Amino acid sequence: MRALWLAGLLLLGGIARAHAGDFEIEELRIVRTAEGVFLEGLVVYPAWDDPLSLEVVATDRGEGVLELREGSAWRPVPSVPIPYGVTSLGATTAFRIRLTGGPYPPGEEVPVTFLFPAGALLTVRATVEGRPRVFWVFGSLALAAALGILTYTVRKLVLRTGSA
Repeated sequence: MRALWLAGLLLLGGIARAHAGDFEIEELRIVRTAEGVFLEGLVVYPAWDDPLSLEVVATDRGEGVLELREGSAWRPVPSVPIPYGVTSLGATTAFRIRLTGGPYPPGEEVPVTFLFPAGALLTVRATVEGRPRVFWVFGSLALAAALGILTYTVRKLVLRTGSA
């Protein structure tokens, strides 16, 4: 139910609000690993603000899964307390956010909404790491064209010199 509500807010382009205006998420990106797709970035939360917990993270493709590390395993949790100061968020940190849905093509910018208690929202754009497919398509075409020109030039030289 929370996911449908949050997805509706994303589609309507709801205004993003940060808790007390002090909470920030910086350098947010989406990283694909062998274990799945995760958010990475920095969470900045000043010590003078009220205690805060993260309840829901969602993209336009679905709700993310909040996970806490327990030894060498990960456990899904309904909320994550946000520590004061600057905290790294990623696939190998103390807590992580696994993204569901997809696909998440390289180079795409994806809106990510964070929901906190009392309905406070923060929406940030995250770029999917990796080069876009368009780069590989044009790179492959350029390489094929260069090889074709090189082959044509070599054949022309061989025919002119008369050696085979």
